[in-house]
Amino acid sequence: MLLRLREVEVFYGRAQALRGISMEMAQGELVAILGANGAGKTTLLRTISGLTEPRKGTIEFLGKRIDNLPPERIVRLGISHCPEGRKLFPQLTVYKNLILGAYVRRNERKGMAETIERIYELFPVLLRGA
Repeated sequence: MLLRLREVEVFYGRAQALRGISMEMAQGELVAILGANGAGKTTLLRTISGLTEPRKGTIEFLGKRIDNLPPERIVRLGISHCPEGRKLFPQLTVYKNLILGAYVRRNERKGMAETIERIYELFPVLLRGA
């Protein structure tokens, strides 16, 4: 199993944001998180990414617990998310945003270049903003 959550609960103060979330995602599987505003979608993603700490439950990636790891260790495992529509770095070019996104691979210049090339193959429209 690629990612597994078991009975994850998250609180903001006394307010419970996630209640007993359990889910499994296999490699190659596409998963959509749907819900109304305030339903906990962002909290769920922040918790998986290590930005929010669960009060209960476990999160495993490739069979190893990650719910006790700091966000920077989780990113190095290959897990991250970028909030949609926030335009986090609008002053940077597409290329510089991709380089920033590949920061954990900064010591692998060749691998990083190949990855960016692959991204341009998958999303050729990005070349216009490079």
